[in-house]
Amino acid sequence: MASSSSQCPPFGFSAKYYDVSDNGGSCVRQSSFFEGKPVLNQGVGYSVILGFGAFFAVFTSFLVWLEKRYVGSRHTSEWFNTAGRTVKTGLIASVIVSQWTWAATILQSSNVAWEYGISGPFWYASGATIQVLLFGIMAIEIKRKAPYAHTVCEIVKARWGTSAHIVFLIFCFLTNIIVTAMLLLGGSAVVNALTGVNIYAASFLIPLGVIVYTLAGGLKATFLASYIHSVIVHVVLVIFVYLVYTASSELGSPSVVYSRLLEVASKSRRCEEPISHHGQSCGPVSGNYKGSYLTMLSSGGLVFGIINIVGNFGTVFVDNGYWVSAIAARPSSTHKGYLLGGLVWFAVPFSLATSLGLGALALDLPINESEAGRGLVPPATAVALMGKGGSILLLTMLFMAVTSAGSSELIAVSSLCTYDIYRTYINPNASGKKILKVSRGVVLAFGCFMGLLAVILNKAGVSLGWMYLAMGVLIGSAVLPIAFMLLWRRANAIGAILGTLVGCVLGIITWLSVTKVEYGSINLDTTGRNAPMLAGNLVSILTGGAIHAVCSMLWPQNYDWSTTKQITMVEKEKTDLPSEEFREEKLIKAKAWIVKWGVGFTVLIAILWPILSLPAGEFSKGYFYFWAVIAIGWGTIGSAVIIALPVMESWETIKTVMLGMLTNDRLMEKVEDLNFKLQIIIRAIPEAERVYLLEKEKAKKAEALEPQPPSLPA
Repeated sequence: MASSSSQCPPFGFSAKYYDVSDNGGSCVRQSSFFEGKPVLNQGVGYSVILGFGAFFAVFTSFLVWLEKRYVGSRHTSEWFNTAGRTVKTGLIASVIVSQWTWAATILQSSNVAWEYGISGPFWYASGATIQVLLFGIMAIEIKRKAPYAHTVCEIVKARWGTSAHIVFLIFCFLTNIIVTAMLLLGGSAVVNALTGVNIYAASFLIPLGVIVYTLAGGLKATFLASYIHSVIVHVVLVIFVYLVYTASSELGSPSVVYSRLLEVASKSRRCEEPISHHGQSCGPVSGNYKGSYLTMLSSGGLVFGIINIVGNFGTVFVDNGYWVSAIAARPSSTHKGYLLGGLVWFAVPFSLATSLGLGALALDLPINESEAGRGLVPPATAVALMGKGGSILLLTMLFMAVTSAGSSELIAVSSLCTYDIYRTYINPNASGKKILKVSRGVVLAFGCFMGLLAVILNKAGVSLGWMYLAMGVLIGSAVLPIAFMLLWRRANAIGAILGTLVGCVLGIITWLSVTKVEYGSINLDTTGRNAPMLAGNLVSILTGGAIHAVCSMLWPQNYDWSTTKQITMVEKEKTDLPSEEFREEKLIKAKAWIVKWGVGFTVLIAILWPILSLPAGEFSKGYFYFWAVIAIGWGTIGSAVIIALPVMESWETIKTVMLGMLTNDRLMEKVEDLNFKLQIIIRAIPEAERVYLLEKEKAKKAEALEPQPPSLPA
């Protein structure tokens, strides 16, 4: 596009995206931000994908080896799939943040900010945080009612039998496939847009490094990598937030962002090429109060929020990855880890999209609907503000999110295949070594399938946004039956099976029927609209729960959890946890704690916060300033906590490993041998003293029993 002509009206601060056409001298807006060649060359793209992948594969495998060498971890099948069940609060929270930070978290959250204004980031964040907060209740119930389970489906089989087990196994696999699809669709689209790397090549190359370190270290390697990924994601998040609101020459303050959002929404010009069916960047926002981006009174934002809440209940409660993380946590850390993880994760979509998403609007970037649907709003803002540096930061952040969540999906699928298929139906007496071999085989196979799936979906034209909205229709019906499984003793198997299957079918029928009635045809575009998605999501989750509840009240099971407590480990793992960690009284107290705080924060961020913001109508400059400060503060504090806490909690282990690395191995062996001998001597001293006292007592008794010689007369 040529530079802007002086004849073009300088609409706000986006004059460089306009030019005078050769046909009649009319002012024409650039139709696509990413038209022309990519910002970065393909070499940078391949370097990020392969370089970071190789680095994390080697570095994480090395960390796992260090732990095995100097801390004494045993790499058994139990350790591979459960990380020893001793993970502390900080690392669990970090894993939750990393596991829940998908490509969609970074990309789709900014897309809805671009569509609906400030309500978009809020509804994305709150609508996907409450599930993690409430899942903390389920995590504690696992420790109470199925302490040695490996997967959620193991618990289903122990309680409801084979038929229910197969049904929920299918829905768990479907959830993993949907999540994996979203990760790679978003990741490959951004890599392609920024670097020109072939989108299909990116789909296959992104999972490579993940496969390597997951194969080497299992769940613990995934946790360690997740922490490192979380650190990088939050550092980049803070950079972007402060760039938009404090440091950028283009924006640089909440006041400037506020003024530009008002200006963009007030435009009455006609776009030469429509930017969105919602009218973004071409005038007022349809469905928003006064057409403003600066209001929570947004019908589109509210509808998205409801769809978001329903869909994300499915991808938390029906994703075996979250159950595996709960199983891996030590009992005293489970509830705290999920609450902290949820609150810190809130900052990722809220703070990031409030900066990059609103930044795209404030800069009036020429982003079209297709680009937004593929998740290209944040990279557009990053490039506009920082050039190549911004694109590299965004690309790095996205790669961290995709690979971290991808490793969680690998372990989730591996656990299901290993324990719920192989150990349950093929080889019930499988040894630990055999199970470990199968687990690694599944990791490799599903890792390859991830790339193939992304290629198929890209060929079909499925976008990240469409998949994100559709997930609740497909898996939402399983949410309440799974929750009832651990929370309600009367919940029965027939209701669980019927509710899950019928709810899914009715949800799909409703979704397609509303699409046909509203838009006249059924295709990827019309099925992705808000009205049919909302109807399908609500019918799926509510029907599934209602059918299960009615069946359970008519034919209650009256279950006592005895069979779930009989689930056994393949190999007995030694644990350093004190016995009081497993006491029923302590677990009940932990459950009461997470119910109070989990439900409390859910009410706060999903009900009270939006209600209290409604009277503001269109935000004043002061109100928006306050809103921006909350986004900046939450992002900064959350980042500091999630980076520092795992290190503080694991400092003793870190010191042990560092001492082992910095000390000669032979000397270490001599020290360990000397310590062992000293322990023997120390233990022997009380025994020797006891023997000595016993012999002395015997001598006294013997002396007392000996006949005394007669005394001589004086």
